[in-house]
Amino acid sequence: MEDLIIKKINPKAGEEVVVVVRHFGLTFWPKILAVFLLLILPFFFIFPLFKWGYWGVVLFLFPIILGIIYAVQTFVSWYYNAFIITNCRVVDIDQRGFFERIVSEAVYEKIQDVSYRRKGIWQTIFRYGDVRIAAAGTDIGLEIKNVRSPESVQQLIADLSHLEKRRPDGMLDLRVPPPNAEQFNIIKKSIEDLDEKQLEELDGLVRNKLRQIKLKKLEQLKNFNRDNFRGVDAGGKN
Repeated sequence: MEDLIIKKINPKAGEEVVVVVRHFGLTFWPKILAVFLLLILPFFFIFPLFKWGYWGVVLFLFPIILGIIYAVQTFVSWYYNAFIITNCRVVDIDQRGFFERIVSEAVYEKIQDVSYRRKGIWQTIFRYGDVRIAAAGTDIGLEIKNVRSPESVQQLIADLSHLEKRRPDGMLDLRVPPPNAEQFNIIKKSIEDLDEKQLEELDGLVRNKLRQIKLKKLEQLKNFNRDNFRGVDAGGKN
């Protein structure tokens, strides 16, 4: 089922969906109630309406048909309004009705801030809220409202963003020492004594090691606190 929405973002080579985040289903209760009333109420008046003949049948069927259309529209709105979080970017799909869809995206290298907001008693009790992403080069942020466990969604995007950020040339920035600065300085100094061939071999080893680390972290993130994503469709598997 998730293949339908994933195809809308035209995944790139090597791109993998981590999680699909949608609106919390409970927030649709007014629409669900409206659909229920439109489908059920006509049956309470079925005998009086059918006594009216043709027009009675029309009045009986009209709210039922309207309810079905409204139910389909509600499902389409829920299904296609989503954050699709991949290992390369975050795609925001905003479905407005049947015939209008706005798709925006932010690659992790340009994400500057990820925030969430939970406001009011209902959002606090049922633990849902809004997630917003601010990206460099645009004044328009990506936002999805009324999602379950917004703090987990924010943390996941922040972790993936941190994992993917690197210098434009794709190389490790040696100017930023790791926690063990003494060992790092020893390694850095020894690198200065290597010749070109040794540096090329070392570069290959470093790139391969970084790839292994990133793949490991990505796998950890994909399995990140699954319990926190109740109400969220994870990884295209329901």
